[in-house]
Amino acid sequence: MPESDLLATPLRYFARIAELGSFTAAARELCVSQPSLSVAVRKLEEALGAPLLHRSRQGVTLTRAGEILLERTRQADRALEAAKDEMLALETEPRGRFTVGSHESLAAYLLPRFMARFLERFPKVELALWNGNSRDVERAVVERRIDLGFVVNPERHPDCVVQELFTDRVGFVVSAPLLRKHAAHAALLREVPLIHVPALKQTQYLLGALASASIAPPSQLSCSSMELVKSLVLDGVGVGVLPYRVASHGVSAGRLVHLGETLPVFDDVITLVRRYDLPMTAGARALLDALREHGDSMPPLPELLRPEPPRLRKPKAR
Repeated sequence: MPESDLLATPLRYFARIAELGSFTAAARELCVSQPSLSVAVRKLEEALGAPLLHRSRQGVTLTRAGEILLERTRQADRALEAAKDEMLALETEPRGRFTVGSHESLAAYLLPRFMARFLERFPKVELALWNGNSRDVERAVVERRIDLGFVVNPERHPDCVVQELFTDRVGFVVSAPLLRKHAAHAALLREVPLIHVPALKQTQYLLGALASASIAPPSQLSCSSMELVKSLVLDGVGVGVLPYRVASHGVSAGRLVHLGETLPVFDDVITLVRRYDLPMTAGARALLDALREHGDSMPPLPELLRPEPPRLRKPKAR
């Protein structure tokens, strides 16, 4: 039986006595006195509440309890050896299971292109996705409930490593057809409902900026989902408060635009957050490197949200 330094000493003594059939032979091999072996076996029997060995002049044989314990000891030793092999493989071959946290709307545009390529390249790495707002994601990383997460404007917990990936911008977004009906872009905020997710601090900042500028929408429509805000804005219900990358994802060019250059905006930074003590196995390194590369590859803020210049009407022919 392969010996493991991790195996508890009394069990290792017992196993070697059982396999050699002799206290004397075991003591010689283990470089331990026979009285020490006898004490170790006696304490083991007392702890388990059953005799383990039949002692005679010819040596020792196992009781039924001893046979069970020897088999379980061998199983434990094999499991430890297998674990050592797997841990060694973790250092050399990307493998393992990791949970990545992200806000649902952020994950929708950030992860689809990444997932297929990464899993094809590293088939022994398993990924699970965990959804929550940025504060929840950051807290889950700190509490070790997830391995790493995408966090917008992190609080930068001292136990975490924060890697900045790319930027976004939250502003007032409207459908192009609704915008074309109004000559003055900024005036639209006083004429149609404002649709937003009130729980976001970006929303609260922008609402405060509107109040400071004495701009009061006729009504406000609160939602719990940015995707719902986007759908309502696309249908021309009103003006939405959205991150530009969220607004542009899956929307054909020109359908949604930001309302105007003079209105307030909130600049976001999207980061990758992990605990500093996350074990840096080959799988973890491969995942972190791939996510950083993917973040670096994100395009600049979408130009498709830029409003079209107003069209001049041709004078009618006389």
